[in-house]
Amino acid sequence: MAIDCVILAAGAATRFGSCKLLADYLGQPLLAHALDAVHAVVPEKIVVVTGASHEPLNHYCAELNINRLDVAYCADWQLGMGHSLAYGVSQLQNDKPVLILLGDQPQVGAADLLRLYRFWKSSPTQIVCASFENTLGVPAIFPAAFKSHLRNCTGDRGAKQVLFQYAQQVLAVPMPSAGFDVDTPADLLREFPIY
Repeated sequence: MAIDCVILAAGAATRFGSCKLLADYLGQPLLAHALDAVHAVVPEKIVVVTGASHEPLNHYCAELNINRLDVAYCADWQLGMGHSLAYGVSQLQNDKPVLILLGDQPQVGAADLLRLYRFWKSSPTQIVCASFENTLGVPAIFPAAFKSHLRNCTGDRGAKQVLFQYAQQVLAVPMPSAGFDVDTPADLLREFPIY
């Protein structure tokens, strides 16, 4: 079953101080980790939603020359992750489910996303999401029926609001690796296990 993917990469990274998604983590840019992982589920289309660092991210993605990769600039990125998510999902006007993930979760690997995908394939009408640190979050696969809800996200309320609003239709998959995201340059130097 074919799916699409939205990678959120629009924030200003104020705590990081520069475009963190192009910062080196274990030998490659943070964004490369997300792109490598998502290829495991062979999405038909990958949308990288940019904002504050659109120009360098767009240049980087263009150099990758991935034919199913689109860079979508969200003009309202400063209004919050919800706006960026809604804009990214609006680029997918089809009836395919969508995998949502963040560009700054470099410990989330191909095996994690394959496990998420397999759980979703066994329950394709349910939302399947990561469970970590006593919460639910992304990466998550949303059936097409939930795209309209994702397109209505605003402000800082992203996919998590949809997960909790439709909690009875959510299948949680343990994914400790999703608990690590990069917020500061110091995070790039910390020792974290590869899950």
